[in-house]
Amino acid sequence: MGKSILFISGKGGVGKSTLAAGLAVAAARKGKRVALIDGDIGLRSLDLFLGLQDKVLYDLADLVARRCTLNQTMIWHDTYSNLCLIAGGQQAKPKDFKRQDLQKILRTLKKSFDLVLVDGPAGLGRGVRNFVGLTDEVLILATPDPVSLRSAEKLAAQLYTVEIRPYLLLNRVSPDLVMAGQIQQPRMLSMNLDLPLVGVVEECPAVYTALLSGKTAAQTQETALNSALEDILARLEGEEREIHDY
Repeated sequence: MGKSILFISGKGGVGKSTLAAGLAVAAARKGKRVALIDGDIGLRSLDLFLGLQDKVLYDLADLVARRCTLNQTMIWHDTYSNLCLIAGGQQAKPKDFKRQDLQKILRTLKKSFDLVLVDGPAGLGRGVRNFVGLTDEVLILATPDPVSLRSAEKLAAQLYTVEIRPYLLLNRVSPDLVMAGQIQQPRMLSMNLDLPLVGVVEECPAVYTALLSGKTAAQTQETALNSALEDILARLEGEEREIHDY
């Protein structure tokens, strides 16, 4: 039985989809069978991140409406044959989805895949609530700026009310700003939010360049970035890997 992980954020623009796609490719590269679900209903983007936009025939909305089978929604990656994408419904709305349908899909996928990664929407709306409580783990993504951290704290407080303890994943961290004292150390930020820190990804211009060519963060030649993604995957599997201060 595989593990399911939900990626969410308090606000948009923090790189949630970027890291969900990057981690999916990083896991597939290590031989894991990975299913990546675009749960940002109405605003799908993972097909673009993976360069699969021309292969989308059926999406998640078609599946829950019984217009296709689960296998028909699976779009297999060109390079990594053990990675598939289930695209989000471009014209659908969160109210079109029932939790019991999504739960059944996740349970079925976990029987065949090592990892089922769900890229959820930003914010606190119904799109997030559709998935909360259905996955094994929840990751809150944030950047180390006050606005993003405040929204992450508010999102975490909402999850606590339903007894879900999420992890924090910090993205676009600038070592120079940390060492200059303009940004707190990542471990201190996680302590302030009372969220266990699962990983730190540094600011990397190569990520945007990769996106322009239909590739993920894991397909850059940046050693530090790929090492960070591998560390995150290892921690999610229960391995102890220390997060060092700058």
